[in-house]
Parts: sequence; C-alpha cells; structure tokens
Amino acid sequence: APLIAAFGAAAEALPPPAKQEEWYRELRRQLLEGLRALGDVRIHEPASGVPYILNVSLPGYRSETLLHFLAERGVLFQRFRLFPRQNESVLTALGLPPEELDSALRISFCYENTPQDIRQLLEGLAQARESLIRVR
Repeated sequence: APLIAAFGAAAEALPPPAKQEEWYRELRRQLLEGLRALGDVRIHEPASGVPYILNVSLPGYRSETLLHFLAERGVLFQRFRLFPRQNESVLTALGLPPEELDSALRISFCYENTPQDIRQLLEGLAQARESLIRVR
C-alpha cells in the first residue's frame, strides 16, 4: 500500500502529459537548433519518433569517448540519460553507415531538464570536437 501511495503522489507531482510534451518539444527545438549550428552533426529523426528522445551522431568521434568527455565537463547523464549506441538495430534499420552507428548518442529528456542543460550539452559537444582527435 505505501508503494501505491508513493506512485500516486509521484504521478500527481508531474504536470499533465500535454504540458510535458510541450516542454519536451521546446527543449528538442533548442537542442536541434544548437546541433545544426555545430555543423557536421547527423540528426536521426524518424517520423514516428517521440519528442523526448533524440538520436545524433558526430561522425569521427566514438560515442563512448564523447560520453566520458561530457561527464568530465559536468554534463549530467542523470539529467539527460545519454546512452552510447542505444537501439543500434533501429539505427541500422534506418540505414545509418557504420561511422554514424559508432558515434551515435541517444539523448532522452526528462521534465526536469532546462534550457541551461541544453546549453551545457551543446557546449560540451563543441568542446569535444575541438579537443578530441577524430577517428577514421
């Protein structure tokens, strides 16, 4: 019974799903705008995708290396839930070449994410591209 009550309280603490989706779409818009400004970032957006998950590739940079680099710069994975090469079979089905699969990052938003989180992620990715050696 206590777990049921706790789940109910947690569900009530969140805004209605429509408001959450609006927030995710705004965060996604900001992130996409920033990623496009970085250049040479491949954005994988299936038509049936949900607004709180985005998959990107930075060809030439391995996803695991990017994750470690971002962590060292304070990008909080708990806030974004960045995963390397997640859903590789889905990305393969989308026709991604091996170099994009190897550099794929799945970014999942939560309702607690802020525009500052987006800026921090974008700054980290820009720094990674300036600091890391590209692999072939």
